[in-house]
Amino acid sequence: MTLRTLCIVAALVMVLPDSGWCSSQGTVESLLTAFEEYAAQSSSRFTLLLIIAAATLISEDLACIAAGLLAARSIISPLEAIVASGLGIYIGDILLYLTGYLIGLKALHHPPLKWFVSEHRVQQCRTLFQRRGLGLIFMSRFLPGTRTATFLAAGLVRVDLVKLLVVFGLAVVIWTPILVLSAVLIGRQVITYIDIYSGWALWVFFFLLALIFTITRLIVPLFTWRGRRLLLSRWRRFSNWEFWPFYVTNVVTFVYVLYTGLVKYRRATLFTLTNPAIKPDSGFIGERKSSIFKGLRQEYVGRWRLVGAANTMQDRLDLLHSFMADHSLDYPIVLKPDAGQRGQGVKICPDHETARQWLEQAERDYLIMEYLPGEEFGVFYYRLPDQPRGRIFSINRKKLLDVVGDGKSTLEELILRDERAVCMAPMFFENLEADLLDIIPEGETRQLGQVGTHSRGSLFLDGADLISPELLERVERIVENYSGFYFGRFDLKAPSEEDLREGKNLKVIELNGLTSEATHIYDPKNSIFYAWKTLIDQWSIAFDIAEANLKKGLQPMPLAEFISHWRRGGR
Repeated sequence: MTLRTLCIVAALVMVLPDSGWCSSQGTVESLLTAFEEYAAQSSSRFTLLLIIAAATLISEDLACIAAGLLAARSIISPLEAIVASGLGIYIGDILLYLTGYLIGLKALHHPPLKWFVSEHRVQQCRTLFQRRGLGLIFMSRFLPGTRTATFLAAGLVRVDLVKLLVVFGLAVVIWTPILVLSAVLIGRQVITYIDIYSGWALWVFFFLLALIFTITRLIVPLFTWRGRRLLLSRWRRFSNWEFWPFYVTNVVTFVYVLYTGLVKYRRATLFTLTNPAIKPDSGFIGERKSSIFKGLRQEYVGRWRLVGAANTMQDRLDLLHSFMADHSLDYPIVLKPDAGQRGQGVKICPDHETARQWLEQAERDYLIMEYLPGEEFGVFYYRLPDQPRGRIFSINRKKLLDVVGDGKSTLEELILRDERAVCMAPMFFENLEADLLDIIPEGETRQLGQVGTHSRGSLFLDGADLISPELLERVERIVENYSGFYFGRFDLKAPSEEDLREGKNLKVIELNGLTSEATHIYDPKNSIFYAWKTLIDQWSIAFDIAEANLKKGLQPMPLAEFISHWRRGGR
């Protein structure tokens, strides 16, 4: 058989899928027979080895089997078969990586890829590959059907090439001899075995992953006190709804909002009229804290300054220093994104170096705020547009967790021993990594969190007993000039609970709009059903306010515009 005929047969194999190719038994047998006939008549061993290496670019496993069959007939040596196949596979892997590296990122800027893959997602994939990518790349060599996608993805997110070459080489050195020598020892029967392996490899891989996870994450930890406490931490986060992800706990609320907007009022975005003062969507997503602060009486707001992200690093430092000097402030100082939620990015900086590190990483406009001592509370307020006075719907006490040293235990041990702190142990471990092995002196209190946010470890307790006419009067005075604000939660600082109840010495550190929650629901005594009922009541009030504003002639945000705004805000 001529080389031309062999190439035509090989071209047919290119249309076969990556996995399960042996199911086309007739085509595979024809290709192997043709190749063996050509090899037997070939006078150039170098050309033969070159063909084997090139064939791996078409079908790696089939090329290895063919090389093994030639070695079994002593047409080439087993070592030549392994080297030729391995070299071809190695080059092919690198070419796939380079394809993703050189073409992938550029393709993201053009349709159709830009419609489905954002650069933000690529950055997330890059982080995943940095953590576990090399292991995934190595394992894909042994999982037919996953190689092309994995190697292209590695190039797309630009995994370190030097490390990748080592992993590619190690995987090829292990896999290629197994496949080639199997063909040498077993003959063509190996095709059947490889076909079976291709069909089951992925399932076996998942089973092994589950087995490894069970042993390493569930069984091995049982043999140590630390492991058992971490298992308890994981169980409590799973079994207690207050630690569930935001998108899980709010699924009922999401359905209610859809039903109310689409069915009851027949206006999908009616809720965007709840707070006309907070543009453009009443504080649903992406609202700017600086714009909200400007609407409040400044004597009741912690001192603050907005800084644009376009400023140079030196300008950022100068603005920080001038702000502190103008208001006679010292550290600690608070830095937070101008647009953010659930405490993301908020940092209480105890010194200049911490502030400098935060400023170096700031990519968007941010606020500099004075640090206010005292206790923190969440006060949820609303007012119907046709009513002269509003109501306080909810208050929650925010308790930052701390542990007390005994002179013998490390900070890590104290966290694991504390019945509340253990629930959020992984987060505290990450935030306090540098201090975990410190032995805390007897009687010394070490605070675990800085920000009064539930998702960052704070304990929320129902503060309904703190509601008073004096507090309501003070809240309404804070917003009396904020025309168009009707609904939201204040994060307030006060020297004590008594000061809050009497409406004295209050400072606003944040005001959240439409999607703020009545956060007393996170009190551990409350059930998920109580939380759902409260959130539904809260959103029912929001729709009542929006309907009243609609009757005044205001128009809600168009649906297409809202969806576009939501997508931008999410990014």
